[in-house]
Amino acid sequence: MPPITAAEEFSKNINMKQEHIEYLRNWMSKQPHLPSEVTDEQLILFLHSCQNHLEACKRTIQAYYKIRSNSPEIFGNRDPNGHDVQQVLSILEFAVLPKKDQHGNAVMAVRFSDLDVTKFSHSGALKTYFMVQDVFMLENGTVPGYVFLMDPKGCRFEHLSRLTLSYTKMYAEYIQVCLFQDAFPGNVVANHFLNANYVTKAMMAMLKPFLKSCMSRKIFIHTSMNTLYDHVSKDALPKEYGGKLDSLTTYHKMMVAQLGHYRNWFQEEETFLMDESKRPEKQKDERRVLDNEHSTKMLEID
Repeated sequence: MPPITAAEEFSKNINMKQEHIEYLRNWMSKQPHLPSEVTDEQLILFLHSCQNHLEACKRTIQAYYKIRSNSPEIFGNRDPNGHDVQQVLSILEFAVLPKKDQHGNAVMAVRFSDLDVTKFSHSGALKTYFMVQDVFMLENGTVPGYVFLMDPKGCRFEHLSRLTLSYTKMYAEYIQVCLFQDAFPGNVVANHFLNANYVTKAMMAMLKPFLKSCMSRKIFIHTSMNTLYDHVSKDALPKEYGGKLDSLTTYHKMMVAQLGHYRNWFQEEETFLMDESKRPEKQKDERRVLDNEHSTKMLEID
């Protein structure tokens, strides 16, 4: 499936305006610390995720490139053929399912296919997870929202011991979406944890301090599939979860091939980074204030 074009995006987003894209491009050209060759399609994703709110969109762009530039172990060296990615793909199955849910949201699922804890890497799993997201957005562009299905069935505390707190915090900062979100160029509708057990509860305890209240309300824990069907219809689920689609394994194999197809794109995309040394001094001062406020809020949560 070829990447979506800006023309196709404008045809399905009647409230999207070309002048807004031009405004953002002009604004970015005056930000020496931001990449200069961002595509119209990427700007459309940012704008759509912020409900066409330009000031919120500018904040999202800043946060997006800051997190990606400051986390090279997650967003750098994203080679689909690399050992770290290939190892993740051999123990975790990732797929964006071919049918959207009853509300038009994209449904992305991930589960373990190999529970050998020695093969599990937190950074590698996050890297691959975001690569799958990026390929979907590249090909499909804007969607109303995203529903994530995470199945930790079979996980043990040994898996939890391999999770890194800094990566957990980075994931929370990147993905959580409130009225106007932080960094992810899409609207997270829900995170569903399937086949929940004691490990799931421990994972939530680890993640909770980094979540805003609006994101916490979007997390659902399921001990049976019946409660999942209240949120996602069987038409949009793989057969492993009682759905009417093919197996998750089938869609995972298709996703592996898609990742390989975009190997050159991933290499080029890695050059789109933020250079903090070029950020205007006024913005640096504003950034310090915001970071201090954020740190204070995190201490209050703790």
